[in-house]
Formats: sequence, C-alpha cells, structure tokens
Amino acid sequence: MQISPRLLGSLALVVLFIGLAPPIAARERSPFPTDILVETFGYGPGTPSNIDYDEIYQGCPVRDCIPALTAPEYLAAGDADFMQAGDLVLGVEINGDARAYPELIMNFHEIVNDTIGGVPVAVTFCPLCGSGVAFERRVAGEVVELGVSGLLHGSDLVMYDRKTDSLWQQITGEAVIGPRRGEVLKTVPLAMVDWKSWRAAHPKTRVLSRDTGHVRDYSRGPYGNYAASDQVMFPVQKRDLKLHPKTVVHGFTIGGQPFAVLDSALAGDEPIAAEFGGRQLTIRRTAGGGVIAGDPAGGESWHGMRLFWFAWYNFHPDTARLPE
Repeated sequence: MQISPRLLGSLALVVLFIGLAPPIAARERSPFPTDILVETFGYGPGTPSNIDYDEIYQGCPVRDCIPALTAPEYLAAGDADFMQAGDLVLGVEINGDARAYPELIMNFHEIVNDTIGGVPVAVTFCPLCGSGVAFERRVAGEVVELGVSGLLHGSDLVMYDRKTDSLWQQITGEAVIGPRRGEVLKTVPLAMVDWKSWRAAHPKTRVLSRDTGHVRDYSRGPYGNYAASDQVMFPVQKRDLKLHPKTVVHGFTIGGQPFAVLDSALAGDEPIAAEFGGRQLTIRRTAGGGVIAGDPAGGESWHGMRLFWFAWYNFHPDTARLPE
C-alpha cells in the first residue's frame, strides 16, 4: 500500500504530539509496522556502528516522512511579508550570498539541500534538540543529497545520504553506520537569530519561500510548548539536572575539548572573557547573530552551535560551562 506524502506528513505530526505523553523509559525502539533501521536501511545488531543499536529510536512510519527540500525557492527580504521581527531564522552567508531559513518552515522539513555562494550545502535543523547546523554536502569529493531517515539517536535527527545510505548524526556531523562510517561532514558557520537582526546585518538576504511543494501550515510550529517544557521526547543516554534541559546554549569544541556558553550570558553587548585550554578567549555575538569564540593572541576563532543544553551535554558529557 502506498501512503501519500500529505498523509505521511500528518502521521509524522501525530507521532510528534503523542510522543510527548508516554514516559521515555517505556518507549519501544520501533513502534511502527516498518522497522526503518532494519527493513529500509538493512542495518541490524551485527552491523558495525559507532553508536549502540539499542539507542536508535524510530520517530516516523517510513523514511522521508519528514521531507527534506531539494529544490528550494526564495524571496527577497522585502517580499517575505509573512516574516515577523522576532521569528527565528537559520542564517547562512557564503561568498556574499546570504540566505535565511525560517524555523517555522524548518520544523516541517529539517533539511534543505542547497547551493550557497557556489558551495553545495545542507542546512539542517532538529526541532527536538533545537540544533541548527549547516554542512558542506560533499562526501569523498562527491556532492550528495541528505534526507531525514526517520530515526533518532539521543533525541537528535539522524540523516542519511542518498548515495550510500550511510546514517549521519546531525549534532556531530559523523557517519555512525554504513559505508561512510567514521567520516565527518565539514560544518559551515550558521547563525540562529531573530529575523530583524539577520535582515539588518544582511539586507540583501534571500528568504526560503513557503512555496515548498508540500501542504503544511507554516504559520505555526507543531511542537506546542515543547521548547519550554522539561520533557525530552526520545531517550538520551546522559543527563545533567543542574540546568533546565531546554536552556539554550552555544557549544564549542577547541583542541578536542568542549565547552558551552549560556545564550542568556550573551544578552548584553559586552563580550565574555574566559580562560579555556590555556587560551584567553573572547566570546561574543556577531552583528549577524552568530556566536564566536576568539583567541586574540593566536589569531584564531571558532563558531558556536546553538542548541538545547540537554542535547549538547548528551553528546559532550565532559563539557565545561563558561564563564565558570
């Protein structure tokens, strides 16, 4: 039996809503008739993997039930009359080409396969982790498309590439299962910021159009009060109860060592000075809304990843928090 894309979208949203109710400890790995991991991708307990097979959960009835975009259309900033000043966008600028991806659209698609400033890029967003990450979508020198597998690990989006069917963890960018296991996608700087700030810094930005070819209500998010609640929809392996799990942080890894900065600590205009790994860092928010940690003495800088605290901690349990 074939299921229409529209019905798949509805099923996915039903799954998301009912997923808030049951205790995560009681969740089955795959509550659906089709086991995506085994039946679609052909991976099982004996498949070499960088993550535990039993920690992979299924959030959709079938692969691609959340449809990634592969032919995105755009509007000039002045024509995007549906955007409100406070709307969150994922902003990427490469070689003078600036694009804004509204969170309200990304909630329903999670991945946009794009080319920005001549660079093939995948802009990704996991609503459950609040994590926005952009990657160059080259694998072994070949441009690939990324899709939504329908699987989650650590409550985070698991992507797949349509060339090899390898599974990729969104937050780390690592291929965790499949022919490309162990490879890591190159990240591209991305800012998650309100529309007003992004547009002021990038007046010629283009905005992802609501004309996606899919029937969705892009005027509101499908997750209710999830971002404010203390619930995590799918099991995570490591928890830290010292902070509310949905506290927004910016995560960095410098010299193999991770640290996080609370978004609230960057609310003012003054940068944060902190010592980390033998470096004297200056952490600041850019005019375009990104967060950068700079080492003035060494002339180096690093871009942070904006996401919920529980998600950063789960993948980086040895993380520090700055300032201490």
